Amino acid sequence: MKEQTPGYDRRVSNNKRIAEHIFNGSITLAGVCVTIIALFRVMKVGVGTYADEILAANTCIFIASSLLAYISLKKEKNNTVEKIADLLFFTGLSIMMIVGILIVYSTY
Repeated sequence: MKEQTPGYDRRVSNNKRIAEHIFNGSITLAGVCVTIIALFRVMKVGVGTYADEILAANTCIFIASSLLAYISLKKEKNNTVEKIADLLFFTGLSIMMIVGILIVYSTY
């Protein structure tokens, strides 16, 4: 039986908490993206912008992030998958911020 380092259980626990936050946040933000796209369609706004197309791609990024976070939650010692999920989540947040700026400047 291998001896583990003293902080190993705490690190695994912290990684699981991060994956849980990524999972919950990415699912929520995917729903927000779909809601904004639906509002664009109803209000006939965004015809001259690419905001709805970018948000559709961003929804796919958030869904991929949530799937990877779920895989990370189910497997032990899977830090690579969790890091990829975290990177996708941060990318999605950055794109969402850019789209928000695009919406503000195109409507006013």
